Amino acid sequence: MDARDELLDLAQVRERSARKNNMVRAFPWHTMMLAVLAGGLFAAANLPAEATGLEQGWVAGANSRARLNFCPPEPDRASQPGRPLAFLELQLDDGWKTYWRMPGDAGVAPAFDWSGSANVASATTLYPAPHRMGDQGGEAIGYKSAVIFPVRLELREAAQVATPKVIFSYGICKNICVPVDLTLEAACYGTSAATSAAVDGVPRTPGHARPGDPILVAVSGSVAGAQPRLTVDVDYGVGAEDADLFIEAPEGLYVPLPARSAPDATGRARYIIDLSKIIDARDLAGKQLRLTMASTRGASEAVWVAR
Repeated sequence: MDARDELLDLAQVRERSARKNNMVRAFPWHTMMLAVLAGGLFAAANLPAEATGLEQGWVAGANSRARLNFCPPEPDRASQPGRPLAFLELQLDDGWKTYWRMPGDAGVAPAFDWSGSANVASATTLYPAPHRMGDQGGEAIGYKSAVIFPVRLELREAAQVATPKVIFSYGICKNICVPVDLTLEAACYGTSAATSAAVDGVPRTPGHARPGDPILVAVSGSVAGAQPRLTVDVDYGVGAEDADLFIEAPEGLYVPLPARSAPDATGRARYIIDLSKIIDARDLAGKQLRLTMASTRGASEAVWVAR
C-alpha cells in the first residue's frame, strides 16, 4: 500500500472547523457588507459557468471561482466498496486569500453542506497544509492564489451512481473581506498534477508518515498556573524551509499561534505558546490538541492531551 492509499484510509482525518469565541469580532464582517453595498460583488456569485463565459465547469464567485471535480469509479469496480475522492477546486484572483479550517487570529473557516448529494452517505474534506499569512486583524492561516480540497466520499450504495453536490461557503480577503456561497455540482474533469499535489499535501498521521514529514519530538508545559504555556519541539529534517506549527483545540476553544521558529542545523525547531493570552487556559485541560507541522519537505499531524 503506497502513501496515497494509506492517506485515503486515515480514520483520524475528520472534517472540523475550529472556531474561537471571538472569531466573529475578529473577522471584519462590517467591511464585507460595505463592499457588497458599494460594489455589488455578489452579482455573479451563483451564476452557472456558461452564463459567465467560464469553461470546464467553473462557477464564478466574488474575486474567485470554484468547481467540484468527481470521476466515478469504473463500471467493473462499482460493486467494490471504496472511498472515492472528489476534488473541490478553488481559484482566487491575484492578491486574494482564503482560510484554513482553523483560520488563526482573523478569518472564517470554510463550510461544506453536502446534503443535496445523491448516494453519498458522508463527505470528509481533507485540508492541504496551510500557510501563515498577515491579516489586518492579526495573523491568519490559509491559502493564497488557489487551493484544492480532496474530499473522501462514503457511498450509501457502492454499486450505484453517486452525484455529489455541495454548498461551499468561504471567506476571501484582500483590501476588503467578502463571504461567498457557491452551489457546486460534480462533473468529471480528470486528475492532474495539481490534484495529485493536493493529496500529497494533506498532513499524515504518525502511523502513515513518509520520509521528509515532520516529527513531533516532545510537548511540555501546562495549561494551569499563573503563567500557562506550552513548549513544542519538532524535527523537520535537515534542509527544511518554511517550517511552521499550527495547534487546534476542540469545542470552539482557541490556542494562540506560536511565534515562528526556524529549524536549527539539525532540522529541529522549538515553539513557545503563551496561553495567558486566552481567557482561561484551564478550559483546555484534558482536551485533545491537534498539532499540524508543515515545511517544504512534508507535513504531518499529531495529537497531544493538554494537562
